[in-house]
Amino acid sequence: MNIENATMPNALNTLILFVGDYVQLHHNFYGDDSEWLRITDISPYDVCHLSNGAIVCASTHYIAAIMSAIEYREQIK
Repeated sequence: MNIENATMPNALNTLILFVGDYVQLHHNFYGDDSEWLRITDISPYDVCHLSNGAIVCASTHYIAAIMSAIEYREQIK
């Protein structure tokens, strides 16, 4: 999924994400920047809990790339 397709129309830095989606972070402080992390939970105010224990806002400031669960499964085949 193109990250521009996941941004909210009136808030260009805010992303629309779902539990189960996969993301790559800018400057991933818990691992490699190319690592895909699964969103395990979403708290109020668009706070994403990731499979590596990181907690980030659903924003292009933190998230570099997005992939849905279906896209992720197709990629690893």
